[in-house]
Formats: sequence, structure tokens, C-alpha cells
Amino acid sequence: MPLGKIINLLKGVFQKLPAESVDSSELPETENYPSRQTTENTDLSQKNVSENTFTESTAETSQTSLPTILEEQKMINVSMLQDELQNFVSAASDVQGAALVSPDGLALASVLPGGMDEERTAAMSASMLSLGERIGRELARGSIDRIVVEGEKGYGVLVGCGADAVLLVLAGAGVKQGLLFLEVKRVVAKIAPLMA
Repeated sequence: MPLGKIINLLKGVFQKLPAESVDSSELPETENYPSRQTTENTDLSQKNVSENTFTESTAETSQTSLPTILEEQKMINVSMLQDELQNFVSAASDVQGAALVSPDGLALASVLPGGMDEERTAAMSASMLSLGERIGRELARGSIDRIVVEGEKGYGVLVGCGADAVLLVLAGAGVKQGLLFLEVKRVVAKIAPLMA
């Protein structure tokens, strides 16, 4: 039987025995052999400690640098989203404003007319979406393509923009609905890839 297995068996037996105080004078005298096994264990434990330290420091470094990269990427996306909305509002006729909102009601980007509160508009948009989806289910109409609010001063159109956002578009009363829906479809096609 190899020496390593014998040592492991003896260690197992001694670990299972209850600890009793033993007087060193009762122990038989043994010759002093150099403890080769102890030095190997020490070397291995030092190696394990240094490997663990390297692994932990590498993990800490990757964890601290990763959110920074993601934050920078999100900042770029937010500015690009803001630019797309700005271009849409300024280029489309009779479009007065637009807001990109998370399903939770947080504004991601917006270009709204003066006097409109961004946070309140975002919260109302999320509520409209939630209510519209519930109405669609209850009336067995399937998934909702768009929600349109028509008033004497114009339209509010709410459309899904991927799984993570909803686009609210505000348009004047003189807008042609077909053209408005076409423009909304085009801007959603531009915005949706930026949300990924």
C-alpha cells in the first residue's frame, strides 16, 4: 500500500478519535526524521493562498471595471436615443413632442413641449400602457400595437419600442393620422436597436 494512502488513513482515524490529553512522557521515543510531508503541505498551502489571492483580486478587478464599461455604454445609448427623438420631433410635421419611457414609468429620453413635466408624463405613459394591455386581454383583442388618445388639441400615441421601452408621441390636431403612424413606425425602427 502506498505511503500516502497509509498516512491519509491514519489521519482519518486520529481525527475521529476523541481528543484526550496525553502526557509526552508516555509516548515512545522515536527517531527524528525530517518532516518531508509538512514542508510539502506548507508549500501547497502557500501556493493555494497565492492562487486564491490572484483569483480574488482578478475577480474584484473584473467586477469593478465591468459596471463602468456598462455605464459608459448606457450613457452613449441615452444620448443617441435623445438625438433620435430630437431629430424625429424637429423633422416630422405637427409632432410636438416625444418621450421614451420604461415600462416602470421612468423617462429614458424625452423632447417635450414647455410646461410638461417629464416624470409625470412618463408615469402616465406607463399607466396607459398597463391599462391598454389589460383592456386588450379582457376584450380578447390580443397584443396591443398602439394606444391613441384623441383630444380637441391633438393626439397622444403610445407604441411599444422593444421589450424595455414605450414611445409616447404628441401631435397637433391638424396631423394626418396615416402619416403620423408611418413616422412613428420609422422612428421605432431606429430606436429599437439602440435599446439592445
